[in-house]
Amino acid sequence: MKKRHIAILAFALLVFGLPMIMWFSWLVTTPKPLSIFIMDKTSYNPRKIQNRAINWVLKQYRFVNIDGRQYRADQDYYGFFPLDDENFEIRDLSGYSRHEIQQLAAKYHLAYYVDSYGVYSNMWPVDRPDVVGAEKLYGGLQWEDILFLEMMHELNKMIIAEFIFLAPPTPQQHRALAEEIMGVKWQGWTGRFFHSLDKDHPDAIIPAWLPALYKAQYGEEWQFSGGGIILIHLDETLLVLEQREHLGRSAPMIRTDIENRRKYGMSDRVNYPGWFDITLPDHPDSEIISWYELDLTEKGEELLQQHGVPAKFPAVIKGNKAGSTFYFAGDFGHNPLKRRFVRLKGARYLELFFADLNDPTDKSLFFLGFYLPMLRKILSDYQHEISSL
Repeated sequence: MKKRHIAILAFALLVFGLPMIMWFSWLVTTPKPLSIFIMDKTSYNPRKIQNRAINWVLKQYRFVNIDGRQYRADQDYYGFFPLDDENFEIRDLSGYSRHEIQQLAAKYHLAYYVDSYGVYSNMWPVDRPDVVGAEKLYGGLQWEDILFLEMMHELNKMIIAEFIFLAPPTPQQHRALAEEIMGVKWQGWTGRFFHSLDKDHPDAIIPAWLPALYKAQYGEEWQFSGGGIILIHLDETLLVLEQREHLGRSAPMIRTDIENRRKYGMSDRVNYPGWFDITLPDHPDSEIISWYELDLTEKGEELLQQHGVPAKFPAVIKGNKAGSTFYFAGDFGHNPLKRRFVRLKGARYLELFFADLNDPTDKSLFFLGFYLPMLRKILSDYQHEISSL
């Protein structure tokens, strides 16, 4: 056989044979039954639903419902459900009795609150990010949510919650109870890295309310252009950290010590280009798994010190009270990957090959090197613990 023919055959086997092997390996992987209560109050369109990170992990690593069914991202959750013709449906715990919530807590092994922020009039029925002063249509932790979490906690069930879980529109009294359950204390600060602070840039993602809030606070027009980090406090104090003036590296860095890297399989450090909050452990048994670090100039350090903002703060907090709680102090739940390889075993390495590692706004490296291995380890260990009982 000619060398050219051998090369073509080898290429065909690589292109078509390897994916088939990976798919078959995924297919024959033993399913892992785990009953998960997923709450998502902010998925206002099908794209957001399909981008829910936990569902990618569940599919890739064959976590299934107790009856053996695979989790469906568009059905197996509670919260906001977009419908046709600009209609929506709310399916959450509203109106549930104490007994009904107690039954739910007994049914589920784990509660995962992906996003409790909700939906506002500038999102639904049309996405209009330029609108200032949008009205809330739905969102925030309700009393039934708190009761459900309390019952899960009393039953030693696992609870995972993400960024915005403790922030408005959740009422203060509900926030305090949620903090007690999770063993954390929100410091009132929320922030995000922006690749460009130029609100008129063609690819600008600066929310319209930020320049308006800045002008109200400082009496000046928003005239920033380079990259930077925005910090907003609950009292509407707004801080702008510009690259070069306040920051050496724009995006926060998530660092994990060697012990937790080995335990959870995470990278030792990874850039995080997304929303985050500043939340601290509030229980003596709580453990910080990973940290955010800001690369500050001297001027940046002075600015944060003036407002009592730390340059290093937790990214993942594990509570070691009754049961296990994990608080992810960032918008970890957004999955930047497509579903092209999710049914191929080892898809993580294929996605790493296609990721643009030079794009500072790409969350792929964070997802593949941090969130995915961490969540897989948490779920696998917990599922093994449950199946051993």
